[in-house]
Amino acid sequence: MVSLNFFFYIFVMVFGAIGAIRGLRKELVVVVSGILALFIIQEVLPRLFGDMSGTKALTLSLIVIFMCGFFGYQTPAFRRFSESGRFERDAPIDLILGAVIGGFNGYLLVGSAWFFIAKAGYPFSWIIPPDAATESGKHAIELLQNMIPRLLTGNGLYVAIAIAVLIMIGVMI
Repeated sequence: MVSLNFFFYIFVMVFGAIGAIRGLRKELVVVVSGILALFIIQEVLPRLFGDMSGTKALTLSLIVIFMCGFFGYQTPAFRRFSESGRFERDAPIDLILGAVIGGFNGYLLVGSAWFFIAKAGYPFSWIIPPDAATESGKHAIELLQNMIPRLLTGNGLYVAIAIAVLIMIGVMI
């Protein structure tokens, strides 16, 4: 049996490797899509569907995270963006920063998914909640306390959306 925090760190490293391959600008687009996903989950979905709880909230949250992450990773592949030459990797620092931002994207997307699964009470039989009596369980619970959806709420989310728009403008110019 493998702990959830082990899987989490593996995903963060995989996303970091993907980020190193893709480059900084492409990874910044994914950061913006991740922040947009959290905005949709926390602000838009409750207004559209009213009271959301349990598996309904989890299902919608995971769909939004997956779709925003998917489109964030696919956007630079669109012909108009890829032909502009702005998403070319041209320096070793781009590789390093791409890896760092890619790891952050893993933290953002996978961590958000884990946060919403935990919030729903781990409804999947193949995911066992962390046990607070073990060292690994304590670490997993501590990780969940520091996930982006818990930290980015209220006015902070609106500020993050404004910063994300500025990042997007900077990436596209």
